[in-house]
Amino acid sequence: MKAKLLRNGLLIDGTGQEEKLGMDVLIEGNRITAIGPHLDIPSQYQPHEVDIIELNGKTIMPGMTEAHTHLTWQDSLYIQDIDFKPIEETMVGAIKNAETMIKSGFTSCVSAAARGRVDIAIRDAINRGQLIGPRMLANGAEVSATGSFVDVQPSHVSVHGLAILADGEDAVRRTVRSLFKEGADLVKLNVSGESLTAHARGEMTLYTYKEVRAAVEEAHARGKRVYTHARSSDSVKICVEAEVDIIGHADFIDDEAFEMLVHNKDRLFVVPALNWLVSTLEHGAKYFGQEAIDATGYKEGLEIALRNMNRLYKAGVRILPGGDYGFKWCPHGEYARDLEHFVKLVGMTPMDAIVSATKYGSQIMEMEDELGTIEVGKLADILVVDGNPLDDITVLQDHSKLKVILKDGEYIVNLLDVAHQVENAVV
Repeated sequence: MKAKLLRNGLLIDGTGQEEKLGMDVLIEGNRITAIGPHLDIPSQYQPHEVDIIELNGKTIMPGMTEAHTHLTWQDSLYIQDIDFKPIEETMVGAIKNAETMIKSGFTSCVSAAARGRVDIAIRDAINRGQLIGPRMLANGAEVSATGSFVDVQPSHVSVHGLAILADGEDAVRRTVRSLFKEGADLVKLNVSGESLTAHARGEMTLYTYKEVRAAVEEAHARGKRVYTHARSSDSVKICVEAEVDIIGHADFIDDEAFEMLVHNKDRLFVVPALNWLVSTLEHGAKYFGQEAIDATGYKEGLEIALRNMNRLYKAGVRILPGGDYGFKWCPHGEYARDLEHFVKLVGMTPMDAIVSATKYGSQIMEMEDELGTIEVGKLADILVVDGNPLDDITVLQDHSKLKVILKDGEYIVNLLDVAHQVENAVV
């Protein structure tokens, strides 16, 4: 593997420290080995062994993490579309989505559930170098109660789709054990409802503490983690008390739930998936009609969620991007919209939004010593952006501005000229 020298960039290192102009980053193999202005090329390299990329002030930043990923959700309109799509077609689409994700600047992702073993197979193929995609924590089917928002088929129809229905502690334990046997890195529980499904709305709590705790015990016994869908305040309280690791949404928290989250901020993560709400309000009427969208209560729900995310952010709770992408109105490839929502709707600074996607991303990936910041010794998962996201966070949504994407020191994308050193001159 060639060494690479990124020369004369604006460095946003992911730590939250102030950006630095005129910085070089040297990559040898798959790691960052030097950072600073006017770096020299190590003497052991022949001229053709070092790629020199002149950035002319373009931004150098860490690769981002998408923390609420559904690769097997593909241009779906209804949950039933996910259930009934042939698994072979689901696999093909998920492979495409994995490539789309990394080419969107997200070099890592945390799955929040998938059809069957698709995530697990894709993760393993990416790790073997057979597929292009991000570093990935793989999930299996969602674990959900009978009558939950994913239990949408008539009772006389049996479908093994996006969810496995499990009621009671024993059934939850058995299901979680089976998912880890298949190779999942974490499991997902639907603890609350979701207001697109009338019989199990977001304000409802659908699993008990004992059921959630059973899943956590099984996961933690194996060194694994539990991810939950939890919108209602009671569901969030159950998750915190049961020692859930990652809480999705957390929209409707009351003061007690807020204090519980703050008290446990050093061990858990919140992934609000705001773009699901924003995009549904923007585009959902096209598919369902305005009356149906109004009936979800999402407009009021978004207002509540934004207030609560602002409070959690100010209290130091780690809030990460991840927007439930994969439906027609919330498509794959738009992942960086969450950072825009964090800045424009939640009230984060652009720097803090970047930290949430990079440094916090490495923490949720359990790779903080290897990823998430541009520091000597870390793996070279790096973006070069033609623009400054501190001035305009939306630049990260423009794929044409992502000029270089590196994962493990290898080019995923390179749209810039490469030069080499010849007798102290660059040609």
